Amino acid sequence: MFDTLIVTPLVNLVLFFYAILPYHDLGIAVVIVTILVRLLVWPLASKQLHSQRAMQRLAPEIAKLRKKAGGDKQKESQMLMELYKEKGISPFASLTPILIQMPLLIAFYYALRHAVAAGDVANLVYPFIAKMEPIKEIIANPSAYKPLLLGIVDLSKSNIVIAVLAAVAQFIQTKQIMPKKAAEKGDTAAQVAQISVLLFPFMTFLFAMSLPSALGLYWFVASLVSIFQQYLILRKDVEEMEEMGDQAGGKKVGKK
Repeated sequence: MFDTLIVTPLVNLVLFFYAILPYHDLGIAVVIVTILVRLLVWPLASKQLHSQRAMQRLAPEIAKLRKKAGGDKQKESQMLMELYKEKGISPFASLTPILIQMPLLIAFYYALRHAVAAGDVANLVYPFIAKMEPIKEIIANPSAYKPLLLGIVDLSKSNIVIAVLAAVAQFIQTKQIMPKKAAEKGDTAAQVAQISVLLFPFMTFLFAMSLPSALGLYWFVASLVSIFQQYLILRKDVEEMEEMGDQAGGKKVGKK
């Protein structure tokens, strides 16, 4: 069911763009499909980022509550829940979009592994796409299929350049949403976040080096889209905070 509803349509979408693009470049097809899919889940990613930012803004108040609780975990939990309720924030709000996006990430993993294998192409392609000339050639002569990026990079094999690019993009994406202020002692969540700035890119590099570079390319492009999205959202947040500050300043002047 998962393959039928998500994986196979993704394979065919990649193959469709491969067939209609000049020079039939699979890498460009992967880039196009990645951007389309990331745009599709843009609202979910935005919701997740807003939730993360809201939790980050509460960090100073959470630190004060922990000091006030004096190590009493039950009291601390109760005070935190009251704070979340007062601010109208759910500590789990950022998890729901991730859980929804995870099946899509897994589907892309399988779809791109199929898309670079000529034998899988023949088995998974839809009949109307199988009639397109470039796809007919793959089915008729699988050994001649070249899943390349820009006619150079073999996407069926790992590639260190793509792996490094994916890791660097992941670093920028993770660093971009990290709190500017250093994590205070005892703030476990903030400390874990600081560690993830280096851990996630390292894991991305290992991931990209152990799998076909089509997957590393997907990760690189997806990270670039996320960086752009985060830039827009973070800039909007800053503008809103500055506007609120100006309004507050205006009220103080009026009172005088």
